[in-house]
Amino acid sequence: MKISRKLQLIVALTTIEITITVFSALEIAKGAKFHQLNFLHSKHTVHFSELLHDIQNGNPIVINEIKNIIVDIRQQPIECIEEISSINKTVMRIINTISALEICKKDIKDANNALNSLTKFNNQNINKTQLLKDLNYALDQFRINSENFEQPINKTVSFLLTTLIPMVILISIFNIVFITYLSKTISNSIKNLTILLKSKPEDDLNLEDSLKKNTSTELKDLIISAKFRIQKDLLNIENNKELQAIINEKTVSLQKANEELTQFAYRSSHDLKSPLSSSKALAKFICLDIDQGNLLEAKKNANKISHQMDKLEKLVVDILLLTKADVNTNELIPINFDNMLMDIKERLSWLCKDNHCSININISLSREIKSESIRISQIIENLLSNSLKYYDKKKEESYINIDIKNNNNSVIIKIVDNGIGIPEEYQSEVFTMFKRFHPEISNGSGLGMAIIKKHIDYLNGSITFRSSKEGTSFKITIPTTT
Repeated sequence: MKISRKLQLIVALTTIEITITVFSALEIAKGAKFHQLNFLHSKHTVHFSELLHDIQNGNPIVINEIKNIIVDIRQQPIECIEEISSINKTVMRIINTISALEICKKDIKDANNALNSLTKFNNQNINKTQLLKDLNYALDQFRINSENFEQPINKTVSFLLTTLIPMVILISIFNIVFITYLSKTISNSIKNLTILLKSKPEDDLNLEDSLKKNTSTELKDLIISAKFRIQKDLLNIENNKELQAIINEKTVSLQKANEELTQFAYRSSHDLKSPLSSSKALAKFICLDIDQGNLLEAKKNANKISHQMDKLEKLVVDILLLTKADVNTNELIPINFDNMLMDIKERLSWLCKDNHCSININISLSREIKSESIRISQIIENLLSNSLKYYDKKKEESYINIDIKNNNNSVIIKIVDNGIGIPEEYQSEVFTMFKRFHPEISNGSGLGMAIIKKHIDYLNGSITFRSSKEGTSFKITIPTTT
């Protein structure tokens, strides 16, 4: 299975687990509410009994007071019926507790009959004796309904507790084991790839067999193709002394690539493992919270797991974008910068809500520009996103100026802001992977600037910048074709 598929599967499994956990917590809370409603029903019934007792001892009949207490009694079964969903009905039919729903309907009917008797008495259609008879009958029915309601609800809640909690625990254990296994296979694939890249030429005979056993399909194809190409090049230039310098240069480049890949494997494995470990611990806390009846804390922990999965998903997306940046499409098309910037601003509208940065755009082109539109859009969007994230809250007016122009052979893009800037001690590491210079403000993946550099390198362009506490200025120059 490809690494990207494994990462997507991890996110999907965790999302399913969170959904089932939250659903279980809500259903258990609903069972508790049914008990609470029945308790209120019994409480109002006792009040109704006391009221009838006082009337029978000679107290006057107060129509509104009796009506209000009957309405209060009727409200409990109404709320019960509203709370019972189609899923609850299905479960209740399976475990033969659907009678609780019929009891609620009967209770509402008994209350309506009692209210109807009050109306008849008020209109002098029945006498006091008949009214008291009707009300006492309703009182008896309310008591019977309350007693009958408790047994099916107890059975339903017990079924939920003995079914949902073990199911949540089993799903959590399965997810922890399976996600741990996937994470380990990803780490092993990257680790094996690093080892193979460092292997000596005499070890190449066993390369393909080793890759089949230890490396994912996409990495296996990549390394076999790379090794084959390098071997072919070496054979062609082996006896050519004039090309020795090129061999040395490629050797240095390969060593640098190995170091970068090793660093990438370590950092990506670490960043992928962190939210998974946190989610694993939080899942255990959720189980404990549910066992202890602390549903509010269980919901908080479920939300924390969701937040960790958002971070994981963002990292996975950025890793995929970094991988795509290595694919050279050579799709040169005319670029409409007005439409491109309009789309980018719309995608980043969620960032604009949190600040008051004014975005000023100046496009001055003397001819049609053809290039790889997707790469240029990604470059501008990442830089604009950074400017919006790291604006200076202390400054009265924040701005971002985007200036696009061209000369004979290139398009020049300048993005200038008056944000908080990049600390001077980190400016040499701006395009390094997994570098975050303001983690207290944004918790991104640290791959944004590396993605920008990848795109610019593939376009044979260049990027320079200046940054201080007064703001940051980026200048991108990209060769174009007519």
